[in-house]
Amino acid sequence: MPSQLRRPLALALAAVVVVALGAVAFFINVGAHREVTPVSTADCQQAQFGPPLAPLGQPANLRHYPAIPPMTIDVHRLYEATITVPEGEIVVCLVPSWAPVTVNVFVTLARNHFFDGLKWARDPSTAPGGPVIQGGSPKDNLTGGPGFQFRSEPVNSPLYSKGAYQPGAVAMANAGANTNGSQFFITLSPFTLPPDYNLFGEVVSGLKVAQRVHRGDPMRITVREQLP
Repeated sequence: MPSQLRRPLALALAAVVVVALGAVAFFINVGAHREVTPVSTADCQQAQFGPPLAPLGQPANLRHYPAIPPMTIDVHRLYEATITVPEGEIVVCLVPSWAPVTVNVFVTLARNHFFDGLKWARDPSTAPGGPVIQGGSPKDNLTGGPGFQFRSEPVNSPLYSKGAYQPGAVAMANAGANTNGSQFFITLSPFTLPPDYNLFGEVVSGLKVAQRVHRGDPMRITVREQLP
């Protein structure tokens, strides 16, 4: 499932997504502003979390799943992901009420060590630029995925506002509707995009760390569940 995240040079122009047979490209394209109805902001900083979640249903090949993982998260609880990079830690609040399927997939992949050792494949210097870092490619080069794709979910987070993903938004890259996999991005400053990318988390600490991430830096992710 080859993939690439690209941003047009002219933000005022509508972007065109091209999907070629045998080479599905992951795009982030600028389109018309479409407002969405936000839900309450994340509150991970007020929550208490348990220890890092252990692997669950871990496949023999950590980077390949025969199908989308079953739903195992508690959609009524928050999840906290800590992304460790050479520059420090990026702490993300994962919010099932924003995108339950996406949070479940991300939590499953993280607890099964899918992301550990992968390298960031995009930073703002990656042509054609943009205020974003992207990771989750098993090939470290914006191509590939976990062996499955899953559906798009409506963007209903307050981190999408005035036609832009706001700083600290954590969302999935895709090649069009229902083509989500393992690649995700973090916005470093407002990024004008249509609400076509599952927004499932918020950076609650470490945004300055994210701004120092370089393409090629390795990552490690642990995830915790909110205590009842």
